[in-house]
Amino acid sequence: MWPLSRHKYVGRIICLLIILWVWVGCGPKHSLSGRYEILPDKPDGFSLTKNFILVADNQLNYLYGDPIWLRTGLTDKLVRVAIRPVQQDLFGQDILRWVLELYGSRMPIIHLGDAANMACRGEFESFLEIMSAAKKSWVMAPGNHDAYLFGNMHFNLGEWEATCRGADGPMTKDRLVHRYLVYLQKNYENFGHDYPEDLPPTGQWQDSSDSVNFLRSVAWTVDEQNPWLSYVVQEVNLALPGSSPPIFAILLDTSQYDSAPTLVPTPISPNAGVNGNLRSDQLQIVLNWLKNDPTGKKMTILMGHHPFGALLPDALKAVSSMLENYRVPLYVSAHTHNGEYIARGGSQGSEGWLELNIGSIVDWPIEFRTLSVQEIRDQPDRLIFRTELFRVPDSWEWTQLLPPRSPVCKESWEVNPGDPDFYIAYMQTASPDPVKTQDSLMDSLLHTYKKLLTHVPSAKDNQIWLDCCSTDGAIQLEIDNALANYDLQQKISLLKSLEQFERNRAPQDPLTRRDYRLCQAVWASKYDKLERRKPIPSDSYISFPRR
Repeated sequence: MWPLSRHKYVGRIICLLIILWVWVGCGPKHSLSGRYEILPDKPDGFSLTKNFILVADNQLNYLYGDPIWLRTGLTDKLVRVAIRPVQQDLFGQDILRWVLELYGSRMPIIHLGDAANMACRGEFESFLEIMSAAKKSWVMAPGNHDAYLFGNMHFNLGEWEATCRGADGPMTKDRLVHRYLVYLQKNYENFGHDYPEDLPPTGQWQDSSDSVNFLRSVAWTVDEQNPWLSYVVQEVNLALPGSSPPIFAILLDTSQYDSAPTLVPTPISPNAGVNGNLRSDQLQIVLNWLKNDPTGKKMTILMGHHPFGALLPDALKAVSSMLENYRVPLYVSAHTHNGEYIARGGSQGSEGWLELNIGSIVDWPIEFRTLSVQEIRDQPDRLIFRTELFRVPDSWEWTQLLPPRSPVCKESWEVNPGDPDFYIAYMQTASPDPVKTQDSLMDSLLHTYKKLLTHVPSAKDNQIWLDCCSTDGAIQLEIDNALANYDLQQKISLLKSLEQFERNRAPQDPLTRRDYRLCQAVWASKYDKLERRKPIPSDSYISFPRR
């Protein structure tokens, strides 16, 4: 059974037509202010801050909830991110794991939100497990998909519960903030020491030590009655010991609203996927931190999930004032999955400023960035942002000298058009039926697991098996049986067992498994963006048969 009758979900699809396409941050196009110089060559300088990783929008998606109207073939025709290829959902998080394994032991990480997709508790717990690979400190600014159903709304908890069935229920905004604070309490010694008991619903903490700890300040509200009022805002210390000026970043919570977000925005209820917001209580905290500048030289980078241009008017006006009246040379955002620099205009004749938007770590072009602030040796009155762009798989060449070896994709691994699990086969239907859509996606997943066992077989001494089967071949036969005879819930039950099996089994070659999973995620992301299988301009070699 699906949670909505046919006439109800058809009505909601009509609602989607109303907000079919909204250009985030539309407005006049500005040229970058002359106070910024775009340097053609790397200057001779030295770092004032740590080099840290910026990553966003991995959108870990729980696959096995009840079918809902937001994930149908028809909805995906209207809103292209409604469905992703099953290989992208299944293997996409391996890209984040790969980044963490390579860089997480050397650089702090700032995650700019949308760790989850459907806003299920289980999604966020899986994200925390992935982030455990980061040996250096990491923090995150919440995104709309982390705490609102499908990143858009807070309503109809019954439907949200159905979406997250088997994933510990909805991750409402109050639950998200509380869970994240519990993580901070356990992983930042000073923060946990100040609050040995349960955290209060509203609180502030500042590191009063003389150390250069990464996390310096946290403020929050957890409102169980009105979850959308909840927020967590953080200040982190970017500066290297002994460097000047002091350089900080403030991670804004741009998913805090005056009223519950709804799918169709109204004058009193925004859509969380369209507009970001910060309420006056959070804004006052940020303003106090900006004013706390004993040296008179403090520099702050503002960061938030939503782009500046997507903020609701009052929040936009307040943040704009901060950018113009304090030493805030950069606003860093995510959300759009496009990744770009945006030149913003100042108000009342003031000079404009720069926004850096971070692309998605799972959606094409797959990317992440590093960021540091440096001083130029012969120009002590000027500072530079060094922010290198890494795109996957292009960035694999950067890791040739880092163990283990860089990933290698084999031609035989790629899924071809016509195969039942072709990456974008789901695009061939415009069905409004969520059950039919979910059943088709589960079939693709079953075929994906079958091929995974063909190309990445289990080790001979593997001890982890399914209850029904103790060889790869037997599991593949069970998959064939499921494709031919099982109903949707039986398929989901088998897929959950396969997911657990894949997580714990011993493959013949662990590097081959790593490569296979990464390559599948990249191909799925690429063709989903292109909406077809074709080369892109950077594809240099195309093979073809002689005749």
